[in-house]
Amino acid sequence: MKKLILSSVALLFSFSLFAQNSRMRTNIFGNLEYRSSDGRYKADLKKNIFDDLEFTDNRNNQIKLEKKYLASEYPDIHNNERIRQRLFRNLVRENSRSEGYKAAYKIDLMDRLVIEDNQGYQLKEHVDIFGNRQTSEKFNGVNTKIGKNIHGNWEFSASGNRASLEKNIFDQYIYKDSFGNKIQFEKETWKRMIRRFESEESIFRSLIDQFFYD
Repeated sequence: MKKLILSSVALLFSFSLFAQNSRMRTNIFGNLEYRSSDGRYKADLKKNIFDDLEFTDNRNNQIKLEKKYLASEYPDIHNNERIRQRLFRNLVRENSRSEGYKAAYKIDLMDRLVIEDNQGYQLKEHVDIFGNRQTSEKFNGVNTKIGKNIHGNWEFSASGNRASLEKNIFDQYIYKDSFGNKIQFEKETWKRMIRRFESEESIFRSLIDQFFYD
């Protein structure tokens, strides 16, 4: 699965390289076209009759961004050429070295964000009645879930293994998992962690990456 987000620094750097090595224009139908300077790579971003955006290229890659997804993640994109160009550049960067990759981004009837591709990846994300974001993913036959429970504690599960992050009565955060790991963060340490990772979820995901996948 390819993400559609870049940091501001990366965006500025890549825009410069993009301008030097390619040509992008809006055609007479209002759709975007990209052509590499050597003419070997070509891509298009078109709006269909349902107001979805469809990215295609000459390497048989195809990304479909449905109308409800665009309204949620890229408000007013159809009326903002700059936002549309940024998205197109991102898609070009992510797919120009791939071949035969297909993916769809949408919001389903239950208002869940759904991302699926032809490599077996699937993501479903929604906000529960308590206002907590719940995310489930499936890739290579492995199902994972992450989110906050009704008590406001973080929980993660994958292939029968589990991890949690919760705050005790002394305002100390404690990470635990089914591998026997347990880490208690004192207040000052936690403040430094927040400054570094910016959110509880990012800290939790970093710990999961360390103990589940390293």
